[in-house]
Formats: sequence, C-alpha cells, structure tokens
Amino acid sequence: MVIYIVAENADRIPLDARLLGDAIIELNISRRNVSIYPRDHPSVDKSLGRAFAFMEKLFELRPEITLAVAKDTLIIDDYYLDKKNPVYREFALHLSDMSISHVTFVTGLGKEELYAFHRFISEKRDSASVADLENSFRELNLLHIRAGFIDYGAFRFVEGASETAAKDPSLWERYVYGLLEGTLQTNDIADGIVEIPPDMLARFVNRMVVAEHKEETYDSVITSYVRRSTESAFTSRDLRRLLDFINGLRPELKKQFLTSTVRVVSKDLDAAYKSLRGVSVDEIIELLGVINEQKVVIPDALKNLLDKFSLLPWEGVATPLFGGGLLVDDIFLSPDIVNLLREDQFGAFIDSTYHKEIQKVMAFKAPRVGSDTAAWEQEFSEEAIERDFNRAVLEVLRSDVISSEEYQEFVDLMREQTEQFVWTGQYGRLIDIVRLLSEHEKDERFSEKASEALAEYYSDAFVGGLIESFRVVGRQVREEAWKLCDFYGERIIPKLIDALIDDSSQVNRRFFIGILKEFGDRIIPEVLRKLGDSRWYVKRNMLYILGDCQTPDIVPHIRPYCRHENRKVSIEAIKCLLNVGDRYGIDALKDYIRSESGEAAREWIALAGAYRVRELVPDLLAVLRKRALTGSDLYEKIPVVKALGEIGDPRALDALRDLVLGKSILFRNVAERVREEFYRTLKQYPLPSVKDFIEAGLKSKNKLIREESERLSTKDQG
Repeated sequence: MVIYIVAENADRIPLDARLLGDAIIELNISRRNVSIYPRDHPSVDKSLGRAFAFMEKLFELRPEITLAVAKDTLIIDDYYLDKKNPVYREFALHLSDMSISHVTFVTGLGKEELYAFHRFISEKRDSASVADLENSFRELNLLHIRAGFIDYGAFRFVEGASETAAKDPSLWERYVYGLLEGTLQTNDIADGIVEIPPDMLARFVNRMVVAEHKEETYDSVITSYVRRSTESAFTSRDLRRLLDFINGLRPELKKQFLTSTVRVVSKDLDAAYKSLRGVSVDEIIELLGVINEQKVVIPDALKNLLDKFSLLPWEGVATPLFGGGLLVDDIFLSPDIVNLLREDQFGAFIDSTYHKEIQKVMAFKAPRVGSDTAAWEQEFSEEAIERDFNRAVLEVLRSDVISSEEYQEFVDLMREQTEQFVWTGQYGRLIDIVRLLSEHEKDERFSEKASEALAEYYSDAFVGGLIESFRVVGRQVREEAWKLCDFYGERIIPKLIDALIDDSSQVNRRFFIGILKEFGDRIIPEVLRKLGDSRWYVKRNMLYILGDCQTPDIVPHIRPYCRHENRKVSIEAIKCLLNVGDRYGIDALKDYIRSESGEAAREWIALAGAYRVRELVPDLLAVLRKRALTGSDLYEKIPVVKALGEIGDPRALDALRDLVLGKSILFRNVAERVREEFYRTLKQYPLPSVKDFIEAGLKSKNKLIREESERLSTKDQG
C-alpha cells in the first residue's frame, strides 16, 4: 500500500510514505467502525488496535505526526497527499466537516484517546460554531491529540490586514486552494495576493490536484492575481510576474491558466489596450510565444491587439541584406521570397477563395451530441481512462525496449493506480499487475525490482486492505473478487476467515463464506485449525464451510462436535458427516430424534427428511405411532409426516393410512393439517403404492387434497 505525493521533491519526505499511508487507511477504518458499532464490538477493538499499531511505528520515526487539512485533501509537512485516493479524501472530509485545520498525534497516544477522537469527528454538529467545536474538543481532555480549528470567515480581509496576511505562506496557500475549490470568492479581496511571489504561487498550485476544477476556478486565481492591473495601469512588472507564474506551473496546468489569462484580459479590451501601451515589445512577443507554444486559442480582437503592439517596423529589422534579399541564419532568402512574406503580398500566397474556406472551417460549430450520451460518458469516465492507462503501462512493461531504470518508473506508476483499483473493485486489474510481476521475477533483467514490488502486493497490510475493500464493494463484483482470491490462493484464506469471524454484518459474513467455499478442499487445513476456537459461532461457521467437502479425512475432526452442547454446532457437524456418508452422523441423529422433544426434536426430524436418511424411517415411525393425547401431540406429528414424505419410503405408508384415512372425531382442525401435509408429499412415494390415497383424496372436500390427488391421478392415467 503506497501513499502518493503530488510534489516534485516527493522523495525527500521525512516519513516512510508507505507506513504513513497504511496508518491513515487504518485510522479511517477505525473511525468508520467507531461511528457504526458500540465500543465493546470486536470490529471496533480490532480496528483501533491496527490503527494504534501503525501509529506506534510512526512514533518511532517522529515523536509528533501532524496532518493538515485543506477541505478534502490531507497535507503532511509541505506535501499534499493524493486527492484521488478515496480513503484519504474521506478522512479529510470528516476532519474538514468539523472545521479542523490540522490534527497532531503525539507519542504516548492510547487506544481510548483514539476512540474518543473518532467519536468526536463522527458526531453530527451541523449547527455548531467553530467556538463550540473547540470547546467540545477541549472537554475531551485528550493529552496526546491536538487539533486546530479554522473559521473560513477569517478570509474576509479588512483594511490594513493584507500585508500581515501575505507574509503567512500557509494562510495564502489555503486561500489559493479555496479559490481553486470554489469555496472562497474574489469579492472584497485586497491587493495583498498580488504580493505573493510568482514562484511561491506556482508552487502552491502545483501541489494541488486540480484536474476536476472548472474554468471558472482558474479564472478566479488569475482575476485575483491581476486585479490591481485591471483597476489601474498594467505595467511591465505585472506582465513579468504573470509570465513567471505561468512558466513555473506543471505542463498540464500551464495551458489551463494561460487560457484563463486570455479569457480574463479579453473581457475588457479597452483596459487591456491602455495597459499594454506601457509594456515593451519584447515582453509582448514573449507572451505571444508562450501562447503559441501551448496552442491556446486567442479571440481575434485580442490577437489583433497583441499583434499591433508586437509589430516591428520593416526597416528596423537587423537582418543583413544581400543583393536585394535577406540573409537569415546563413540561409539566403531571395527578393521574391521576401516580397511573398510581406503582409501586403499575402494574397499571392493564399488567394481569397482559399482564405474563405479557412474562415468557414474556423467558424464551423459541430452539432450538439444527442441525448444518448451514456456510452460516451462511460468511455471517457475517469475509471475508463485509468483502466486504459493501466493497460498501456502493462504493455510497455511487457515490451523488450525499456531499461532497468525505466522499468522501475513504470512499476511506480502501477503502484499509484493500485489503491484506486482496490477501493473501486477493479480486482481484475490487480490480477494483471501481480501476474506480470510474477513473470518478471523470473527474468534476470528485472528480477530484483519485480520481487521487491511483489513483496508489497503480498504484504499483510496490502492483503488487509483488500479484505476491507471486499466488505465495501466485494458483493457488487463478486466474480472478480473470487478470481482475485483464487489468484492469491492459500495465502489469503486465513485473512478471509478472520474477516468472517470478526464481521458483525450477516450480509458480509454470507459473502465471505461463499468465497471460502469456492476454494473447495484447499480450505480444509485452515478451517480445521480454526475449528479449535472456543467460541461456538466460530465452530458453527467452520463446520458450515466444511459441509460441502467430500473428503473422508475430515471425519475424525468432525465427529466430536456431533454431540456438542450447542445444538447449532451439533447440527452443522452432523450435516458434514451426512454429506460424506459417515455412519456416526446417522447414529447421532437417531439418538437426538429418540431423546429430544419440542422445538429441538423438530429440528432433528427436519434434518433427517432434508438428507433423506432411509435408515431413520423406523425411528420416525416410532414417533408417528405415539398416541396423541392432545391437539399439541397431534400437531407434533406434522414434521414427521413431512420428513417421511421427503424420504418417500413405502414402509411408512401403513402407519400413515391409519393416521390419514382414519376418521378423526377429536382435534379435527389439526388432523386436517396433518392430511394436507401428507398430500403435499404424496408425489414422493411410488405411485402404485398410493392409489388408495389418491382415490380417497379425489372425494375429499379439502381443495388442496383434491387438487394434489387429481394431479397424481392424471399422471397415473398418462
């Protein structure tokens, strides 16, 4: 599990990035469990323990760990953690919702303090002020957790405050982030922001993941940065500062902000004209060069204005003349070529007809896409782009043209995508990655690097993260989840069983049991080991998993639980033995049918019928023949009639004739229920042996009995 840092000098982070990422993930898992379950729940205690263990490892590196919060992004030291990581984003949002700007964990932190902190950030406090939140946090008296709270209303500046604020880089960094996120407005902003050095502003923006922002958010930054220039003269110094800012941006951001600059300036061309008169030609040419380099489209009006200020007189060109032509970079241009390039000779190069065609192409506006855009949206969704990018990276890694250094770079790219694949249930992508690394582990060129990467994908922390993702999205992509578990093989089985034991959700337990059963006999060693657990529900679940196994080797391990004190454990143990055809299970079931009564007896009788144990027919008939002294006694015969019908042994018919065809004076309603149950199962018996029952049923006034008899009569005639 890797933490991804959006910074050019990410390799200088003073903390172990992977360890920090694991710690944040465990903090978020424990926070989620605390918000759902009571304190004494096993999931809460276990998740707190895992989070506490990772924090202890971090404290070995540093006595205090401070996480700053910028809305949905976490910051450690000067580094922004990957905003695309859903776990980091979720944890940051919970802190931000409580107006927490930073939280510091100090050596000596205990699990109870961590639990109290999670309870605090999980509570709904929609109407609470920042002061109220601070007071509530202070009342917790947490000695090893400190939190800072922020009121974003503080970003409304007053006269005389801008100079002081501008000297605080962290405050301005948060302000710039607010502009990009759209949470802060540009109204009533003083001139202080224009005092931020261009390299500092570019550094702030470069650290922020802004791929999801709209063009208005870029405009807000540019507007704020050049606002003074739109209210007074736009000086050479202003343009220089703006160019330095744009040149300091990452390539993918440079075009966005340059486009915003063009858009902002184009809104008031009169003001732009007045401002540009004071700017040198060289600086305007440099601006045009940057615009052309980034292929930014300029409105015609602004382009004409910039061209006007950037034109040099023809006679002012310092290029040597030779024989009526020009000598440019040691290349002689003849007078004909020179004249062709003159603006007044443009028509000789591009005639009016061709020029009109170009204008038509430029003016053409594609028709709007129809309403059926679902396929396009899916094709260009972030998930689809990430998938295609991952496929491309894998193809490059499979090629024979990359060096060892390049191989490491592409492996790191795969790591950056792994977390997203885990938490979005794209388990097939993970299989492709691990399978490729396994192949390269045998390749002499990349063996060491592939082996190192594989160790991460097989680590306890990574597999633990997989298990947690199964709880969240596993049921939606069950087939892919099973394929991933099958790929990991026996090494993931203990983790799945632990998850089954600890999970309180019946839906999740059913999912884990289903996955474990898919392993077949491979599951047996670990399940038998867990069978020795003292908790009855663990024994029951392990026996349930073994229920489909047909291996006789499990029999000696199962037999002792057939007579367990907990009936649920005994039932599962007997089921296991019945599945493998072991006589010990039949004998145990016979003893229970003979000795139990009431609800317990009904369970054992139903089990005999469900498994069609013909050896138990005499014992079931013994129960059937017991004299019914009360209506309840007669009612208790219904499960026996049903079980005998499921077995379908003709030996039971004589006893059933006396019960079903005989005249009943007492308990008529219950007796009718017994008859109905018998006729529901009549089809299970050999047809020739139940003809008298069919004839009697055809004359019955009971609709159910008559219809069942008619169906069997038709079948007999056919």
